Amino acid sequence: MPDIEAKFGEFRRHSGALIACFAGMMFGVAAIPFYTLGVFAEPVITDTGWKMQEYQTAFTFIIAGTLIGPFLGHLCDKIGARLVAIFSTIAFGLSLGSLGFAADQGLYAFYATWIVMAIVGQGTGPVIWTHIIGHTFIQNRGLAFGIVLAGSGVFAAFGPSLAATFIGEWGWQKAYVGFGVMVLLIPLPLVVWLLKAIPADTTPLQSDAKFDDGNGMTLKAAMRSYRFYLIGLSFFVIAFGVAGLISNMIPILRMGGISLQEGSRLVGLIGVSVIAGRLIVGTLLDRVWAPGVSAVVLMCPALACLLLLDGFSGWQATLAILLVGFAAGAEFDIVAFLATKYFGLKAYGKIYGLLYIALFVGAAVSPPVFGWVSDTYQSYQAILIAFAMSIPLAALGLLTLGRYPEFKT
Repeated sequence: MPDIEAKFGEFRRHSGALIACFAGMMFGVAAIPFYTLGVFAEPVITDTGWKMQEYQTAFTFIIAGTLIGPFLGHLCDKIGARLVAIFSTIAFGLSLGSLGFAADQGLYAFYATWIVMAIVGQGTGPVIWTHIIGHTFIQNRGLAFGIVLAGSGVFAAFGPSLAATFIGEWGWQKAYVGFGVMVLLIPLPLVVWLLKAIPADTTPLQSDAKFDDGNGMTLKAAMRSYRFYLIGLSFFVIAFGVAGLISNMIPILRMGGISLQEGSRLVGLIGVSVIAGRLIVGTLLDRVWAPGVSAVVLMCPALACLLLLDGFSGWQATLAILLVGFAAGAEFDIVAFLATKYFGLKAYGKIYGLLYIALFVGAAVSPPVFGWVSDTYQSYQAILIAFAMSIPLAALGLLTLGRYPEFKT
């Protein structure tokens, strides 16, 4: 029993934080806008007369929010992540619910609302939730990261169908309102109630002290390390490939001769594999050298690119989707874990905020680039081959990170 308490007691002591962060991630800025983008496309374009490219461009404005990542991390370090999360959840719910009304005012009003939503909603993204978990869990930090970040995978499993139901029942404008109300009714009360005991300077319990990462590096010290730039560049490339594949998966499948109905069913598997990736990789990170785990897991999208080249069959498409989802589920976990292990917790919010920019910018700009290749060459083959070669380089580059440094407490 003492061994079990020592190993898993963190989950009992900090279950409230785990539940609140999971709910916040599931209904946050990294889940709802991304996984419902394709569902809203047809009804929005039909009613507004916009082109697909014009509508898809709205998602690239999510970059605006990532640019405040370092400031958000600094704010967490100063006033506490709980307050940031509360205000951001409220603002995100209101701005998300207003997207339909903004569209009535024209394309640029729609874009402007996306920018506002991206900025005010960053406090509902991985920067905040990993900040809380990183300061709360020590022995099982990797698994805790995986559980919390699996929230976006859970939404991916049911969110698109729910969006289609909302649109069918109420129309797309009120569907946006419906999601905004869900944000205010589900994660907000949990964050307010369950995070009360999590202060800004949370420190491990005395019994966990031997597992502590100590003070760690300042942001300036981290930015003098080659590891900082290696992690950022690697995950920019990997996120570019993964997000491009996910957002263009149905067109890729359609070009391969798979029907729209069958393609939609297959793409639903992404949510399942995202959850698996979060939990499995999170568990492995606590037990195995993180760069080794990362190199293996993040090679999966490269294999998916090869499986989706001309002439793929149904089983190849299924395996490719599962591989992409598994890697997508591991991305945020790995970046957060690497940040705590190689830079410590002293300036975690600011350091992770900058690394998050690299990852999210890659994810945000890739959908239109993949689309441009398809429009230009009437095929995705060129970009699939390009990422089948570049993703392994980015993944294997993480093996040069070396041993975890030891920080003085």
